[in-house]
Amino acid sequence: MAAGKRLVRRLFDRSGEPHVECPAPPAAAPTSHTSSHEPEPDAVELHAALHEARSIALADVPKGAQVVLGAGVNGLWYFEWFEQEFGPVERHIGVEAYMPRPEGLPASVEWVDADLASPAGVAAIDTESVDLVFSGQNLEHLWPEQMVAFFCESNRVLRPGGLLVADSPNRLLTQAYQWSMGEHTVELTPDEATYLFALAGFSVERLKGVWLCRESGQLLELAPTASPIGPGSLARRMALATTRLDDSFIWWMEARKTGAPDAEALRDAIVRIFERSWPERVARVRILDGESTVTSDGHPGVLMRRGASGHALIGPYMAVAPGTYEFTLPVSWTDWTGGPEPVCRLEIVADDELFGTAELHAGGATGSARLTCRVTFDTLRFAVHARLWCSGAAEVLAPLTLAMSPEPWAPASSP
Repeated sequence: MAAGKRLVRRLFDRSGEPHVECPAPPAAAPTSHTSSHEPEPDAVELHAALHEARSIALADVPKGAQVVLGAGVNGLWYFEWFEQEFGPVERHIGVEAYMPRPEGLPASVEWVDADLASPAGVAAIDTESVDLVFSGQNLEHLWPEQMVAFFCESNRVLRPGGLLVADSPNRLLTQAYQWSMGEHTVELTPDEATYLFALAGFSVERLKGVWLCRESGQLLELAPTASPIGPGSLARRMALATTRLDDSFIWWMEARKTGAPDAEALRDAIVRIFERSWPERVARVRILDGESTVTSDGHPGVLMRRGASGHALIGPYMAVAPGTYEFTLPVSWTDWTGGPEPVCRLEIVADDELFGTAELHAGGATGSARLTCRVTFDTLRFAVHARLWCSGAAEVLAPLTLAMSPEPWAPASSP
């Protein structure tokens, strides 16, 4: 599990790539699961653009901090990047739960093998001993209790008037794009983040967008265009994002510590966010080998013609806590003429490892059913996703959705 985490974090961060989706390719059979994890050229361009935009934002953070605590600092590159953009500091405490301590750390760096939401290791950081907490692309990786602990620990270690700086993907845009990252739980909207920062005892001094993604109400291509001018150009999208928060892919927040956190109110607010956003998070599936269509109730769907075999849909790529879960997808079929082969199969995969399948065998020329696959994860898993494989024995229609029970952020239980 740690090895899988490290792989994603290397793709996610080392080259300034805060957003990468690396789906496993469709398997010809449920025992075949290989992936090169090579990003597409457009993804490389996007990662470079986002990294540059975030670098500019970091360079603009108010200076003066001499003791910095970084959350999720998974490599030497992070400290080099921070010093290049923010400037040198006397003491930089790096908190990282998954990556091993890198070689060649500067003398000013202290490496803590924990995460900011854990009492192990982080509790050793003195109260009110830090000037600046920097949480770059970190919040969206946390479960509710971890998020509560993150805010409370950030408040505890900061001196009065200390600065908490955080950035994170904006759910208003990740939802619109049906965008998915294999380590994420849920992303926060700017309004949600503002509310949580206030409950945590912080006063927001600056809140801005990073990477414009809407013009005149229309979504732009997520990656920049090659042209130096026009709506999709690099410079335009960086410049306009700062004042167009809800239209930007990332929100960036700088907030001062002004009081004590309200842990109970924080917990309640975060749970409400997860309650309303998790069903949509699970349903971020996309068409793979199928055709785009609309179901009878007007929802986006995928169609696989009779005679066409392959994976109709795939997604959503997400983090899932240990537990036993049921994944459910409704399907319907027509034009089945008989035979022993299953009409379709729901496959549940984490990274490239198959965890379970549920096959549908038709009982007539037409019909509908709910495919349910039950799986157990013994450890925290990443890039959990479903694939609907169709044999070509019938025409298959499915909505672009997925249901999961129980919700992995809730108290542990079995369906």
